[in-house]
Amino acid sequence: MEKSYAKVSTLIKEKILAGELVPGDHLPPEREMAELLDTSRNSVREGLRVLENVGVIESRQGSGNYISGRFEETLTEVMSFMYVMKGMKDSEITEFRYALEWQAMNLAAERITEGQKKRLMRHLAALEAAETEADRSAQDKAIHYVLMEASGNNYMIASYNAIVRIMDIYIPKMRGKIIMGMQDDTELRKAHRMIAEGAAEGDLDKGLGGLELHFKYIKEYQDS
Repeated sequence: MEKSYAKVSTLIKEKILAGELVPGDHLPPEREMAELLDTSRNSVREGLRVLENVGVIESRQGSGNYISGRFEETLTEVMSFMYVMKGMKDSEITEFRYALEWQAMNLAAERITEGQKKRLMRHLAALEAAETEADRSAQDKAIHYVLMEASGNNYMIASYNAIVRIMDIYIPKMRGKIIMGMQDDTELRKAHRMIAEGAAEGDLDKGLGGLELHFKYIKEYQDS
């Protein structure tokens, strides 16, 4: 038998699927929902709290509850906890990133916009001109993000955004290991140039070659 508070989730999901509710819509007052579902206001309140925790709705003080769709924040939090609590390995993040970016390059070769091309080349120039490792790390991250954005696939972008917080720790640490193992970052710069130019020029072979080179170095030095 469905729990009382779960009736709220079922109702909201059905209305979203039917197109009756979209992000920004105001939900009925708790009293009306309780009457409609033949349940208590406490059960409605509990159901709404569950929906808020997973990013479906947001509560605005003095205004009520609204459809939100802020799933990326929830996904980011969940994956951050998974990384720590499940003892996820850097190699697992590498495999996930490689799969996402490989497909992103395939899509970006056809979908990238002129604005995204300019941003890629701007970040590449900044990477190559950077004087500190902190700046290089930031430009490294920006190149990969623009590539993912250029895929035009919202599911992939959301998944990538979900690991950004982990990557804030992961990328600087990984760059340090690679550069230490290689003695300098010449080859890593070459990989990023191939990635950026490949996507900007629509040269799939060049772009995928850059990704292969980039992740080859990560895999080689990540456990060092």
